Amino acid sequence: MNIRKLLKVNLINIIILALIVAFKIFSGMLFDAHDSNNSGLYTFSLVLSFIFLLLWGAYTIYSNVSVVKEDKLEKKKNAVEVRNRLMKAGNRKFFVNERKTMVTLLDSLAAREKYFEAMDSSSKLPELFELTTNQMIRNATNVAEYMETFDYISGRDSGYVGTICNDSQHLVDKFNKLVELTVTYDDTSRDYDTREIDDMIEALETMRKTGKGALGS
Repeated sequence: MNIRKLLKVNLINIIILALIVAFKIFSGMLFDAHDSNNSGLYTFSLVLSFIFLLLWGAYTIYSNVSVVKEDKLEKKKNAVEVRNRLMKAGNRKFFVNERKTMVTLLDSLAAREKYFEAMDSSSKLPELFELTTNQMIRNATNVAEYMETFDYISGRDSGYVGTICNDSQHLVDKFNKLVELTVTYDDTSRDYDTREIDDMIEALETMRKTGKGALGS
């Protein structure tokens, strides 16, 4: 989520609220409710302030939801762009299996996005899904960059793409296993150990912040 943009939007909302409050105070000072000559204007100012507050509340909700949705759309757009880049990167006669593997893994995660978005906010799986997807996008980007810069005339494959593919497959396999364990788990029991999910989330967060695979690098 774009925290900076969300803070900026809510700062604007706070400023608007301050102006509404200032208007209410100013109108209260300007029009005396006990003065028969101004009672109508005072009532009008109260109604106007109430309308402003309703509009402010509606706009605040709309602006926050828009930022969240925009962030999700941006991620989806990024995932599609990376997938297309991967499909077209370099000489498509080379790295055929590796290319197919990475595309399949990306599609596998994308196909289940709505399911995890609809899950209860208390579940750790949506967070794990987002971290896994982000790392897969980063891995796919690195593979695409390697394919685009590879010397197809005289170069020798270092095995980098194969390693990334294997790591990515292992990552998605482990994610799928955790999902399977969680979904098939008996809800009547309270002894389920979530340490494996915690460990995977911690590992993904570390991977995101360090090394070549750092997200956004």
